[in-house]
Amino acid sequence: MLVRFTVGNFLSFNKNQTLSLIAGPVQRYKDRVYQADDMKLLKFGALYGANAAGKSNFIKAMKYFSAVLFLGPEKVPNDSYFKLDPSNKEKNSYFEFEICIDGKIYAYGFEMQIALRQITEEWFIELGKDRNRELFTRNTVTKQIIFDNSLIKKDSAERMNVYLTDYKAVQNGLFLSNLVTNKEDLYTENPDMQIFKKIYEWFRSLNISFPETSITGYDCLSKAKSSQMLEALKSFATGISNVIQTEITKEQALDKTSGRFRTEIEEELQRHCPPDCERVPSESECKDCGFKMNVNGQLIFVTYKDRKPVFTEVTFEHNNIPGVAFSLAEESDGTQRLLDLLSVILSTKENSVFVIDEIDRSLHSQLTIHFIKTFLRIAEKRNIQLIVSTHESHLLDLDILRQDEIFFVEKGKMGESVLYPFDRFKERFDKKIEKPYLDGRYGGVPLFDTFFPSDDASETE
Repeated sequence: MLVRFTVGNFLSFNKNQTLSLIAGPVQRYKDRVYQADDMKLLKFGALYGANAAGKSNFIKAMKYFSAVLFLGPEKVPNDSYFKLDPSNKEKNSYFEFEICIDGKIYAYGFEMQIALRQITEEWFIELGKDRNRELFTRNTVTKQIIFDNSLIKKDSAERMNVYLTDYKAVQNGLFLSNLVTNKEDLYTENPDMQIFKKIYEWFRSLNISFPETSITGYDCLSKAKSSQMLEALKSFATGISNVIQTEITKEQALDKTSGRFRTEIEEELQRHCPPDCERVPSESECKDCGFKMNVNGQLIFVTYKDRKPVFTEVTFEHNNIPGVAFSLAEESDGTQRLLDLLSVILSTKENSVFVIDEIDRSLHSQLTIHFIKTFLRIAEKRNIQLIVSTHESHLLDLDILRQDEIFFVEKGKMGESVLYPFDRFKERFDKKIEKPYLDGRYGGVPLFDTFFPSDDASETE
């Protein structure tokens, strides 16, 4: 579960800004709060703000973090620092996730000089109520690296020292990535080190999507039965009466795609089922791997059998007319968007975290609200988390959301994005907040200048 995410000197964010999902003293809807060892966590968060306020940039920061972790600094843009302050080009950017795993809270993050694509600091810390435990920290500038030797047995100490010595000054990669790659013997001999793999797997399963995302890691939908999808689609009044899944070849799935897209697919195929994957069970089907993609208007699910990808195209029948199937591209924008979102409510994987930018894009207001309400009911019974950005003001209803589930992003005087929680306004649970929000009481709404000259100005001329 996500506890907090902090970013600074990235796109429209200058000083460090934090989204905290630590629950406040709100008394309503306690059933959808997750109890960690020493804190309670929210299972839902909604980011509000005007266009260009920075909502999407905050989510892009999460995606950038993942790209650095999995692809390396050399594969990410080197101009993503806060440019409105020219001196920021030479300053470090800050990224940190606080995560709850097995009831304990961990902070993993790094500082990076984006313009040079250089990691300057990296840390992994177990956060405690009384004291913190540094599992490892390193500074590539001072060439200092510290590792908690209690995690390894004496027989492995010399081997670990070699890794530490080799990586203390490395700036083109993260130590965590290196530590979980091709070192199976080390983990077999030192079970306490499994926490490094767990944190790495947490990031690998973090689901982040944007309106233009063509490939998602929403593996749950790729393995959903047609009947499950159909039941969900019917509940949202789409007019779909049947879901058809047809197995196709890889060549059919990628026909008429660009070389760049094919490369992206190959990377996804490798990432979801790498050669050293330990998640393959005894049976032939891997239940933890898979993803969904939109290829030239085709909805295609990828699953794995005997470690090989299986491609399945999904089409739809309407109005109980058999034999007339429609592709994804022939469905409405709203239905296409809904098919992205179904992954969230059909997910059966515990502790799944979904981050969705512009969740209300192409959706009717009532459908957006119905979807969020459906998720919130599911969250009462399951440990699942959803963070969204939205403009849907009808959702600003304290009969639907808790005060601490609402956040605002707005621009400061220098054009920098500032993130703050709604519950700082101390509004009562029975307060009607949609109109005050639209009136600008809480910030996070656009302020318009006059475009056309006034009548008085015209008369004066």
